[in-house]
Amino acid sequence: MLNFIKETFNKTIVDLENPRILKTIIYSILLTTIIAVLIFILFYYFLFSSLFNLSDPSNFEEDGIIYYFVSLKIFSILLGVIQFFTSWILVSLILVPIGSIISGLFAEKIFFDVKDIHNYKWNKKLKKNSFYLSNKFAVIAACKSFLINILILPLYLLLPVANIFIFIAINGLLIGKEFCGSFLIQFFEKSQIKVINIHLDNKIYILGIFVVILYTIPIINLLAPTIANLLFSHLILQSNKSTFR
Repeated sequence: MLNFIKETFNKTIVDLENPRILKTIIYSILLTTIIAVLIFILFYYFLFSSLFNLSDPSNFEEDGIIYYFVSLKIFSILLGVIQFFTSWILVSLILVPIGSIISGLFAEKIFFDVKDIHNYKWNKKLKKNSFYLSNKFAVIAACKSFLINILILPLYLLLPVANIFIFIAINGLLIGKEFCGSFLIQFFEKSQIKVINIHLDNKIYILGIFVVILYTIPIINLLAPTIANLLFSHLILQSNKSTFR
């Protein structure tokens, strides 16, 4: 497992320096940035800002217990900590489904670029509608991931600091299956993909966790979809032939 991780990451670093991959990175960053900024503004300023403004002392009677509590300096500090970590998670929460969708757009190109750059032997044929299947899978997976995260949103709001670890643990598996699946669906049927996922389960989760961590790091999170595509391309291309029977 350690050799797999080391080899995969080393090859991915090499890929990031390749001119063929660099073009895809630029397109991916531009798309991710534009879409993420628009959605973040919508969510933060129209939803979360309004939510946090409800705690303004001026909204309560001066003689009330709630007014006294929200006027305390420690409450302001606590609210600031919650707002900071919530905003951090919110950015990641937005980028995860966007990354899944964008990965579908570039999955096929990156897969075969990686294959050619590292001379992998791959004899599986693409389905005729592979591009459509990859994007359909990515969109559906992104929606599922987003809904799951919305359902556990109270945990993110109520548990600052811990919310980051919860986010990573839950989304590691979701993202792993999403990115890996967007490649596999171009070659295999769903029943075969389930079997492949069982064979690659631990590796998928490890790479998924790494990608989720990238989503929590400013600036680097814009590269996360492309890096994920590279990592999972290597995972599939260097796996044993027996895995894909």
